Amino acid sequence: MTLDLDLQNSYNSVGKKVFNINSLSQNLIQESIDLFTIESLKNKTPRPIDVDVYTLVSGLPFSRVLIDTLLNIENDIMKELQRTLCYWVKPENLAVEYCVFKWPKDNWKNSWLEEITNFLDKKHYKAFDFKISGIQLHEDGCIIAKGFDDGFIRNIRSDIMNNLKFLPNKQSNWAHIPLGRILEPVPENVFFKVKQIIRSLSNINICEENVIDAKLIHETRWYMEKRETLYTKKFKI
Repeated sequence: MTLDLDLQNSYNSVGKKVFNINSLSQNLIQESIDLFTIESLKNKTPRPIDVDVYTLVSGLPFSRVLIDTLLNIENDIMKELQRTLCYWVKPENLAVEYCVFKWPKDNWKNSWLEEITNFLDKKHYKAFDFKISGIQLHEDGCIIAKGFDDGFIRNIRSDIMNNLKFLPNKQSNWAHIPLGRILEPVPENVFFKVKQIIRSLSNINICEENVIDAKLIHETRWYMEKRETLYTKKFKI
């Protein structure tokens, strides 16, 4: 697979910012902190907040090979973070997102579910290879795996957005897998080592697998900790 340079540049335009700062402050990571309950953070056992989201994703779960590869990388990053409080997405909850049909504060009509499934039923999307080439840390403490898809995910996203007019405007332009969040400030001496390992992981080929379906999910706790699968779209193999 040839990596999409536009997508690579889009990732890098965000990922490079973290190398221009010397530490992760409370102010920078507050957006990450706000995704977890206050009590769980006090207890050092981060629990994502409850939400009401409808989304289309692949994964849940990915293959064991992909999961284990990412877990090994997460362990390497955790060693450099030392005792810093982090949240890592549970392996069975790792996913890549096509689009969001409803964000937590959006209005929702149950009739839209039938509209979504009827639309997807008529489609003949093909299975595709999904490649992870790099790990990225953002200034807000978010850690992602950079996904590349030869345009399949973004084409499906565009197709849905162009035909289902109730979708919110806020949508990702990427094909990434969210891995976790740093939830405490990271001092300069620790952050220096964290940046070193992130830099070494920024553009390496990590793993690849064939994506054969997508799932319509009703998510009621961030990071898929509580969810219901409403529909599965099988791709043409």
